[in-house]
Amino acid sequence: MSTIKDVAKKAGVSISTVSLVINNKGYVAPETREKINNVIEELNYKPLHSARKLATKRTGNIGYIVWDAHFSEVEIFYSQIFLGMEYAARNSDHYILLTTVKDEFDPKEDLPRFLKYRDVDGVVLAGRVPHKLIEYLENQEMPFVMVDYGIPGKVFNSIVIDNYNGGFQAVDQLIKSGKKNIGFVGGSYYHPSIKERYRGYKEALEVNGLGTNEYYDKFSFLKNVETSPEIGMEGVRELLSKNPELDGVFCCNDTTAIGVANELKSKNKIIPNEIAVVGFDDITSSSFCTPSLSTVRVPKLDIGKQAYKLLTEIIESPTETAQTRTISVEYIKRQSS
Repeated sequence: MSTIKDVAKKAGVSISTVSLVINNKGYVAPETREKINNVIEELNYKPLHSARKLATKRTGNIGYIVWDAHFSEVEIFYSQIFLGMEYAARNSDHYILLTTVKDEFDPKEDLPRFLKYRDVDGVVLAGRVPHKLIEYLENQEMPFVMVDYGIPGKVFNSIVIDNYNGGFQAVDQLIKSGKKNIGFVGGSYYHPSIKERYRGYKEALEVNGLGTNEYYDKFSFLKNVETSPEIGMEGVRELLSKNPELDGVFCCNDTTAIGVANELKSKNKIIPNEIAVVGFDDITSSSFCTPSLSTVRVPKLDIGKQAYKLLTEIIESPTETAQTRTISVEYIKRQSS
């Protein structure tokens, strides 16, 4: 295996000059830089990660933190965002380190190891995470980007989904298909993304002459517990018990919508003729349901790539003003509507 000494000897320069080229620091004449890079390629020299860390004062690592409940086989949304970050980092020298945190988070007891030993240059926080963790990162002046979450009254670097327009599109399409009694089923109502999807639901009804406070009270099932198929099943049972005329359901996400559809099928309701169902996120399983699930597609890989891009930018320029980047969504019509 070639060493930095081998590169320096073959290129006819000092080891320190090779180090400057490798770490893209200081001035090196263009022709010398090109010669060194050619030798590096010829010798297939791979700089040691630890050596780069010493030279740049950076670890080359980026952390990805997600709440335990978000990282499961059912809720694969945040796993796809992680994969998008991994794709974006493949042409760089960054490693993406993943960990989860508990809801009852105590920085003294539950701090991820890569934060405890400051072995990352920055962190992406995916979805809802404990506010104590955010406070810790602020106090440590650790660069971070929030994905699909926010805190009222606070401005952080973040990547958000156009949840409002996604909700509006979904319900507007249901109305255009002839549905008039459209319910909303949602868990995780503390989550700002769910609130925005619900706002889109209400606005679409209002624009189409259906939205009133009485209507929302009748047709809304909102619960402050984590989304799941069980929430979907419970929600549609309650809506049907109060509103036999129910002919459409917009769900806060696909996981919930799958539960709604399963409950409707158990009651021998014909989807979509009797009751249409629409989800949000377009997780992989949504296209394989029976019937296949209409949904709002969220480009999860793109979110991961954008999160990586924004985080690397603020690592390089930590004093820049915090910014929010919004990711567009698309309504996908399938058999369930």
